[in-house]
Amino acid sequence: MNKHAILRLPLVARAFLFSAMRPWPVALLIFLTISGIGQANEGVFLFGNDAQQLGRAGSGVASPRSAYWSYLNPGSMIGLDSRVDLTLFNVFPKVEAKPRGLIGNRLDGTLEAGGMFNVLSGGMIYSLEEYGRIGGGLYVPSGTGVEYEHSRNIVSRLFQNNDDRKLMYQHFRLVLSYAYELPYGIGVGASLHTSVSRFRTDHITLKFRPTRGDNEWDEAYGIGYGLGVYKAWERFSVGASYMSRHYTQKMDKYKDLLKYSLDTPQIVQAGMGFKPWKPLELTLDFKYLNWKGVPNYGNKLMKGGFNWHDQYAVKAGAEWTVNKHWRLMTGFAHATTPIDEDHVFLSTLVPVTCEDHITLGCTYALNEHHEAHFVWVHGIKKTIKDTGRGDLLSRLGRGSEISSDGNSFAIGYSYKF
Repeated sequence: MNKHAILRLPLVARAFLFSAMRPWPVALLIFLTISGIGQANEGVFLFGNDAQQLGRAGSGVASPRSAYWSYLNPGSMIGLDSRVDLTLFNVFPKVEAKPRGLIGNRLDGTLEAGGMFNVLSGGMIYSLEEYGRIGGGLYVPSGTGVEYEHSRNIVSRLFQNNDDRKLMYQHFRLVLSYAYELPYGIGVGASLHTSVSRFRTDHITLKFRPTRGDNEWDEAYGIGYGLGVYKAWERFSVGASYMSRHYTQKMDKYKDLLKYSLDTPQIVQAGMGFKPWKPLELTLDFKYLNWKGVPNYGNKLMKGGFNWHDQYAVKAGAEWTVNKHWRLMTGFAHATTPIDEDHVFLSTLVPVTCEDHITLGCTYALNEHHEAHFVWVHGIKKTIKDTGRGDLLSRLGRGSEISSDGNSFAIGYSYKF
């Protein structure tokens, strides 16, 4: 793209493009300043980063709509022309915890956490015509966090400065992708993922003392890759993507708490799109997240893990093109929580219990170049109670409960050129 073409872009598009051309730390600084983090749906992964993907409940691996597909399925970029896409995802989580058992803090009743978190993300695709597509962006695929007013355990509540009540994890990822169209219209693609993760907490260690990290921010860099394939016919499309385990450095300030690095797991997502008639497209995706393959999440507590299970998700969406200006979106997603009833107390500071989401959204096309997107996401409340038959903290916190739900709103903008 030459200088004159760049200057014709809208201001927000130019701002993103120029930041992407600069070194990774400069662009990241902008995102760290604006972005917070909200409750996750798939382990520590957020429900999505793009308004058009969120509107269809996270489905669409076989139905590309924006630059976010450079991350979701790089092979599907062959179905898109040059564009810039930005999304502001506003998350309003609600978490409730009821500590019980010998160690649970009963003095303060039900512990609550909430607030508002803003997640800004965006990307770009540039068409090389017969030579394929290049794309990428800055995304916040994962993160979680809570801050209760009081400690979850009675010892910290009375004798340890009310610690063991806060945790925040943020993961910012830079994605660079390339897609090429093979004979018979088959798209294949690959992407390189680099990241910065931030973490802080006052979580207790296995010695029942607050971590020496003392809720100070620590950072770690990471790297991984993605692969994707895509094929579309007139009324039917299929797609699949694979994301490798994302390897990160250890959090040095939290060596007494985290035995392993906070890697994220390998992910497989496959799906299809179908148009029963031209204005309507239905999408259906299946997703697998391999938490057991990451020691920090899959190992048992005494071996430095969270006892998490692998996750399986089903996502269904629909998009109806009303006319040249309006498109309507809706969807439903179910993803099994990685937490089981034998390890609830341990997960009080990572309360990723919400399993079901419903979404509604719309797109308004001002003209052939400019589009605006609006989406509402509702997470349905899910409560889990500790059986007391699991790890050490489960036995000491028998009967503890955690639940999470919430609402989110996404506002997006797309510029096609």
